[in-house]
Amino acid sequence: MKKGLLLFLLICLSGAAFANPVIIDPIGSTAFVVVLGSAMVVEASIIAILLLFFDMRIGPVFAALFAGNLALYFIVFLPLLDAAPSLWIPETVIVAIEGTFIKIISFYDTFQMDSFKSLKWKYAFIISAVGNIVSYYVGAVMNT
Repeated sequence: MKKGLLLFLLICLSGAAFANPVIIDPIGSTAFVVVLGSAMVVEASIIAILLLFFDMRIGPVFAALFAGNLALYFIVFLPLLDAAPSLWIPETVIVAIEGTFIKIISFYDTFQMDSFKSLKWKYAFIISAVGNIVSYYVGAVMNT
């Protein structure tokens, strides 16, 4: 019952958003927080699930990705978005940084299961791109 109510509130609040998190002003907007938070959770979840194929631990990976994505959004993405003439430039930079972040965390035992398989750079970047594409569409769908 509580999960259903939380989901209902999340959908209702996100329906009040009038723009994608890329465009909306982040200061003082509840809808922005709901849409951005939902997109970040979905992105971190998708990436963590994909990294299960490389025998990485889902809990620590999810936590690291969520915190890393949140920091990247405010520290790198928003300033780049203001400076760049196109959305493709900040998105490409974020995918590259996040792919590097995924590769780096794959070196640490905290994020590895016992049967960990080495993660190649190309897979880190592909997984990063998939996660970012999905999070973009989650933000866009929640705004319609």
